Amino acid sequence: MNTQPRSVGLTETKYLKLPEPFRTESRALLSEVTVAYETYGQLNAEKDNGILIIHALTGDAHAAGYHNEADTRPGWWDPMIGPGKPLDTEKYFIVCTNNLGGCAGTTGPASIDPETGRPYGTSFPIVTVEDTVRLQKLVLDALGVKRLRTVIGGSMAGMQTLEWGLRYGDFCDSVIPVAGAARLTPMGIAWDKIGRTAIMADAAWNKGGYEDGQGPRLGLSVARMIAHITYLSGPIMWEKFGRRVRDKGRMLKDIEARFEVESYLDHQGGKFVDRFDANSYLYLSRMMDLYDASRGYPSLEAALERLNTRCLLVCFISDWLYPPHCSIEIAEALQKIGREVELHNIESTYGHDAFLVQYDQLTRVVGSFLKRLEANGSVGVGAMPIPRAARRFVFTFPAGEVKKPVLWELGQKFPFTINIIRGDVSSDSGWQVCEFEGDPDDIARAVAHLRSRGIWADVGGLAPIDHDRAEVV
Repeated sequence: MNTQPRSVGLTETKYLKLPEPFRTESRALLSEVTVAYETYGQLNAEKDNGILIIHALTGDAHAAGYHNEADTRPGWWDPMIGPGKPLDTEKYFIVCTNNLGGCAGTTGPASIDPETGRPYGTSFPIVTVEDTVRLQKLVLDALGVKRLRTVIGGSMAGMQTLEWGLRYGDFCDSVIPVAGAARLTPMGIAWDKIGRTAIMADAAWNKGGYEDGQGPRLGLSVARMIAHITYLSGPIMWEKFGRRVRDKGRMLKDIEARFEVESYLDHQGGKFVDRFDANSYLYLSRMMDLYDASRGYPSLEAALERLNTRCLLVCFISDWLYPPHCSIEIAEALQKIGREVELHNIESTYGHDAFLVQYDQLTRVVGSFLKRLEANGSVGVGAMPIPRAARRFVFTFPAGEVKKPVLWELGQKFPFTINIIRGDVSSDSGWQVCEFEGDPDDIARAVAHLRSRGIWADVGGLAPIDHDRAEVV
């Protein structure tokens, strides 16, 4: 075990068996449900210092620390969790559970159906984000947690985090959806469909009735390859792989010869099938597709009226699976109904998986928010301080400003040069990365001016990427 500084050290996955049957949103009744979970830190005397961390699609409850002395890699969000880290185990009692329908200790398709004595397979009921959130609440109740300081999670977990604010806003001081959305885009649903089709097209899937260790390995591997493409971005593909050839000297002789990017996908697909159940992948990806926070309401704004807690939204400019506009629409809707909300759009080239590999910006944003939360400080457009030395920024424009020549007007108002690096602007929202050249006081006044107009301003710059972290989940 190569323990990192401020690590939580050795940890253990524990299991909770619900004392009562669990009814899903589909009205199916699961007579027995077990939930895998891990905890870090100590619950205080008031039992109100809890933090719930939720994992992404194929993650598990092992979010931090090491399971044994031989472990070479810590939990999937270890850089964020521990003494003195943003999710500080000296302050908070941190809980992470494995999702319902998963295959890492919580009841799912690979679990034994007590009625038949065989794995559920595809007789397992369809489960939803709402089901998993209710299950998480039952675990917290069993652990004695009376209140959460925050709920945080990325990707599909960002959806669950938002649902926590809608369903249990009176139980948590805040929610932090990271790289999330109120609903998956049609493009995201389409990619999930291709992945599920790859699994079900494998003859070894056998309509979900495969034996343990004999499932659709090829189909699941292909599904994982497809998913990894959506987790990255065009620029990071060039940076990581370019057009480099792995099987040099064979490209004109062997149809199976590979570029480096092909070798990477083979590696990701091959190792995934050894740790994940194919039917769980079908169910969890469908869970992600089905979530829509506005379902049953005339609009997203009307649906978000239920959210009565502070909200921090974090997104990444290069994410095309859960693009920034997904977070922007939530932020704007919450602003319209008078909720305390803060949005941070982080410059990154990595794509959707940036929340797993680029911790400098995430540490700064989440750490600042939680410190202000503890001090009952402000939350909003201008709440997070901008360092005086900042020259590069990400500006995120709400609908009321995106159609205006904001940066041109800024150049007329302040005596400095504006260099627009990149951007993505549509009719209802958008963002631009800019560099300013000029007097620091003028730059500070300009940023304050933009914030006064409701434009979100974040410090730009490309922080180091911990590529090894992306291999964990």
